[in-house]
Amino acid sequence: MKKVIKHELIEVVIPAGSTATRFNLPDAQNLRNVQTWGIQTYYENLVPYSIISTRPLIDKRLFLTSFLTLQNYSGREFDKQSPQSKFQTIENNMTAGTAECTIQEKNFCSYIGQRINFPKSFIDIVFAAPAAFDQVFLLSIYYSDDNENYSQTTFANKH
Repeated sequence: MKKVIKHELIEVVIPAGSTATRFNLPDAQNLRNVQTWGIQTYYENLVPYSIISTRPLIDKRLFLTSFLTLQNYSGREFDKQSPQSKFQTIENNMTAGTAECTIQEKNFCSYIGQRINFPKSFIDIVFAAPAAFDQVFLLSIYYSDDNENYSQTTFANKH
């Protein structure tokens, strides 16, 4: 049987006018004490608005100067200050001023089932970027939990 990999979309809000340079990841109930298999990050050219709050995503400049630190349940930062671009596997090669756009999938940065304490993990940005409106970091988390490790689906009873 194959492991069930689930997906959770989370967002980290940067309030309008904020001069902070560190933002904690949210405490999502579905992500508590689960095995993490991958993380995908996005910026405005790929996904302009968050489906969670309809706020605009961060721009590419802020994205390229932001870093993700992940902490496990033992309090250890096992992935410290990783550039967010490491987790961005979709590249938008849109040329300014033209209608041509190509999307390329790069190698997927994956994990091997680490248990991440998301509320203790955070995003650092190099420069405070006060904006006139709220913006968000948007992240896809791929995970599995102990309650549903293997698929219950079967084709044996199909007619």
